[in-house]
Order: sequence, then structure tokens, then C-alpha cells
Amino acid sequence: MTVVSIAGVAIGVFALVLVLSVMAGFESDLGEKMLTGQPHIEIISATNALGGFSLKEHPLKKFQKEFPKALAIEPFVSSDVVLKRRNYVTSATLIGIRLEEEGTKMWAFDGKFSEGEFKDLFAAHRPRNPLQFNIIEKSPGIALGDQLALQINADVGDEITVLSPQASSGSAMGGGTLARRYVVTGKISTGMFNFDAKWAVMSLDEGRKYMPDYDPSLSADEYVTGVAMNVPNPDDLDPYTSKIKSWAGLGMKTWKMTNKSLLFALKLEKFTMGSILMLIVLVAAFSISGTMIMTVFHKSGQVSILRSLGMSQRDVAKLFLAHGFTIGTVGVFIGLIGGIGMCYLIRFSQGFKLPAGIYYLKSLPVKFLPVEYMVICLFAWMFALIASTYPALIASKQNPSDGVRYE
Repeated sequence: MTVVSIAGVAIGVFALVLVLSVMAGFESDLGEKMLTGQPHIEIISATNALGGFSLKEHPLKKFQKEFPKALAIEPFVSSDVVLKRRNYVTSATLIGIRLEEEGTKMWAFDGKFSEGEFKDLFAAHRPRNPLQFNIIEKSPGIALGDQLALQINADVGDEITVLSPQASSGSAMGGGTLARRYVVTGKISTGMFNFDAKWAVMSLDEGRKYMPDYDPSLSADEYVTGVAMNVPNPDDLDPYTSKIKSWAGLGMKTWKMTNKSLLFALKLEKFTMGSILMLIVLVAAFSISGTMIMTVFHKSGQVSILRSLGMSQRDVAKLFLAHGFTIGTVGVFIGLIGGIGMCYLIRFSQGFKLPAGIYYLKSLPVKFLPVEYMVICLFAWMFALIASTYPALIASKQNPSDGVRYE
């Protein structure tokens, strides 16, 4: 029964260590992709988030001066558009960014091209298969998320049409854009389905044409949806957000706000799984209690002899508490070593492959959590002591003559 009790504690600790480490690995990987896929802070207009603001009114030098420690500060344009190729139509989020030779330091576009290159967005291109054969002039380049390209059956070199549902006919007559043709110059694969299924990337000047009610004055005034900023410590945004809130006419949106629901769901799932698995340790504690009660019954004679030799009730209670604590300690040690060993095996062997069509990762991610491991061990030991308390009290209150009485 002692071996069974030890095994129960060990299994509970093993399951907690392994499951929480894997879940933390998924959370860490998702967080990393969130941070590399989008800016840490987006400074936007407080009154008209879609309409944006003018860089002449709020120049980039202003933000660079106020935030000298920022890793990167770049303007961007974001609009909801419709992509069309032949009979295929889908919605997309258009991102217009400033194209530079060294690539973008803000978004996950650079270095995440499964086909084509970032520099291909710079030049105009002739389509491989024009939508209208009498039109052979070059068109600006656009990069699509690989899942987005799959939705409209577009490959690199194909011509697509980008339509702006937010532009009015009046603004189009005044120079606005209702529909323009582009050549697909690359496919983006970030590993995040929400990004790869929605993102369409082009230059800042082209993207500005898809702002709501566009007219040439927006280009002249250098209007943008916002200014994106990356900071050294994405988890500590208070020094930046507090300063932005004090600026008249400007607001902000952080990566935590954008992914608030997902981050909350991950924490809730982690807490729920931890609570459920802790029940295994609690059940093992009941097993310890049962084992200790049987021990008290079978060792009543030895307890009576010890009491007759002068051992106090407190010493007897300490003896049985030490017995229960030993069971818990051995179980915790075996479960902890086994859980950490399995985590190392998963992390470094890469033998646990995940189905490519279901998960965005090739193998199980693992993150080691020393603090959480200490909490697990502490609770397991606490449960073992609590489970040993009642049997220890029964043993300590036993009458010395009862255990040695001949019947």
C-alpha cells in the first residue's frame, strides 16, 4: 500500500510537470509569434482610428525624440480590402509599409517569405497571366499570406485585383481607388494562421490609396493609419502607454490589447488544467491517509510498547507524520525527476511530431518552469502532511495497554 501511495503522488506530479511545461511551451511560442508578427505598440488617431493622421502634423522625429529607446518606429497603413482573381474572391487586411532595402524591422514579413523576396515589392512587374490580354503594362507588387494566396488560387507572378469597399464613387472620381491591379511577388508564411490567411502587403504609397474616402490630398499630407513601434521589453509597456495617453488627438493599441482574448484563454486553460491535474495529487493524498490508518492498525502493538517505554503522544504523532512525509517526498522526487526527464526528451529528441495539417508546429514545444515546479512540490508535500495528520493523531491517542493486551 505504501508503494501504491508513492506511485499515486509520483503520477500526479509527473502529469503536472509535463502538461504545464508543454502548455507553457505553446503559450511561449504563440507569444513569440505575436510579437514578431505585429508591432508592440500602434499609435493611432484617438478620434478616427480608420482615417488616421498626418505625418506632417505628427512627424516621425517627434516619436523618435520621445522614445529614444525604441527598437524601431515605422509608419503604416491598414485597410480592409477585397482580393479578386478570376472567379475567386476573398477579404483581406491590407498592410502598407515603408519599403527599405534592409527590410522591415517591425513586421514579420521580412525573412518569412516562402516564395519570392521582400525586395521584389520595390519594383513594378509584368504579370505572367494578365487578367486582360490587351493590358501588358507593369503593375505594382503585392505579397500575400500563403493561406490567403491559396484562397484565391494565386501564385507568384499572377495578376490580382484589389478592391476597396470603403472608397466612395465620389472619392474615386477625385483620384481615389476603387480597384487596381497588382502582381503577386511573394508569399508570406509566418506560422500564424490568423496572419497568413489575412495579410496582403504592399508599399506605403500604394496602401494609402485604400484608406477610407481617399483623395490625393491624403498623399500630399502623408496620411497614415498609425505609427508602429517596437520596444526592448514588450511585457512592460506602461512607460510608453502613459506618455501616449497624454498626447492630444492620439491613442494607441498594444499587442496585449489586440490578443487579449487569446492570452486570457491560454491563461485560463493553463489554470484549469493545473487545477484538474492537482486532483490526482489530492487523490494520492487520500491513498496516503488510508495507508497510514492501516499502518496504525497493524502497528498498534509496537506503538503500545513505545508508549510503555516512555515515548510521549507528541513523539508518536511526529513518527507517523514523518512516515507520511517520507511517502510524499519519495513520490514527489520520482514524479519531478520523471516529468523533467520527459520534458528534456521531448525538447531535444524532437521525436514527438505533430500532424502538419492540424497544428502549426512540427513538434511539441516545451518550456521549463522552475517556480511552478516548486509550487507543485510544495502542494504535494502539504497534501501528504495533511493526509498523515489524522492517522498520526489516532496513533498518538492510543492507550498503551490496548496494544499489548492478550486476548
